Amino acid sequence: MRKLTLAPFFNIQLFAEGGGAAAGGEGAAAAAPVAAPQQPGVKSNPLADVQYGKQESAPAAGEKGSAEERNSRFEELIKGEFKDLYDARVQNTIRERLKGNEATVQKYNALAPVLDLLAGKYGVEADNIEALSKAIEEDETFYEDEALEKGLTVQQVKEIRKMQRENAALKAQVEERSRKENADATYAAWMQQAEALKQVYPSFDFATEAQNEQFRRLLQSGIPLQTAFEVIHKDEIIPAAMQYTAKQVEAKVANNVRAGQKRPAEGAAGGRSAVQVKSDPSKFTKADMDEIARRVARGERIVL
Repeated sequence: MRKLTLAPFFNIQLFAEGGGAAAGGEGAAAAAPVAAPQQPGVKSNPLADVQYGKQESAPAAGEKGSAEERNSRFEELIKGEFKDLYDARVQNTIRERLKGNEATVQKYNALAPVLDLLAGKYGVEADNIEALSKAIEEDETFYEDEALEKGLTVQQVKEIRKMQRENAALKAQVEERSRKENADATYAAWMQQAEALKQVYPSFDFATEAQNEQFRRLLQSGIPLQTAFEVIHKDEIIPAAMQYTAKQVEAKVANNVRAGQKRPAEGAAGGRSAVQVKSDPSKFTKADMDEIARRVARGERIVL
């Protein structure tokens, strides 16, 4: 099952009791190092500003790497970890494209005996459709009964039939063009909705979701793209939203605690010391280990 992620601005007021945890857009996606609130008569935690473990540096905004690097990573993925998924998608795409061709071939095979009979009658090749059509149009025996019934000449009936065929062909062209324009407009609307949906669910991928038949049926029924996506993934979205809300609430509480601790004591001459990073477990003291245990118990993620 594909893991879903939620954008940082997800409205946690939908889940947090009272909505207070969402005010001001404060909080971080992961809880920062937190020290227990200082109580009267208790010495402040000397390890409050220490950051433990490996510190992940955020990539520059929009940084993706060179085209060569990205192609190299892509090749590694489709030939390695994601080879089965990539192969399945390619095969599914090929099958979808061949469906229309198979239907056309079946129709032609069913029509082939009729074309052979007509070609034999007029002395032309069955695969020469242009010559066969011309022979049929010029065969007056096709129009004699109708001309007699309507009191028209054979030539008049032939002209009427020709105009009917031309009108039918023109109508088919107009309908096809209209269908294509509507399809293009619908697809453009879906792409616009998809870009907006990525702001809420960054892991959303339209091409991946389009492989789901239920998702396609919902879209074809006029259901908005976001609604269709949330219907399909409701069992993943709701728990993820609840977990995200819990982390946001925890982060906000942590920020409030830290903000309270960073207030300088009355009459103090200096500020807080610079943040210290400890990433080598062999150098941890017992106090460090106790502090790490307290933070992990509160849900902080520390990578050693």
